[in-house]
Amino acid sequence: MNQEVVDTDIVILVVGAVLALGVLYWLLTGNEASRLKDAYFRSVHLPRAQAEESLARHLARLQEKHPGKSEAWYLRRVLADLQRDRR
Repeated sequence: MNQEVVDTDIVILVVGAVLALGVLYWLLTGNEASRLKDAYFRSVHLPRAQAEESLARHLARLQEKHPGKSEAWYLRRVLADLQRDRR
């Protein structure tokens, strides 16, 4: 009986750790996308409404060309393209 309690405790700890890591990953991914959006808005020097429209167009184009990527991936690509075009 004592071994069953230990096994149950280990299972609970492992499941809790996996859930905690999942939530942490979800939070960090969302924060990365927010930071990248803010970086874009600082870079384009447009009024906020125009910058949001421009970003939406860029994201839509990239999503058509490269479906299935994360939002952060698309945003990194938009920023890289913006930096490349400024050279």
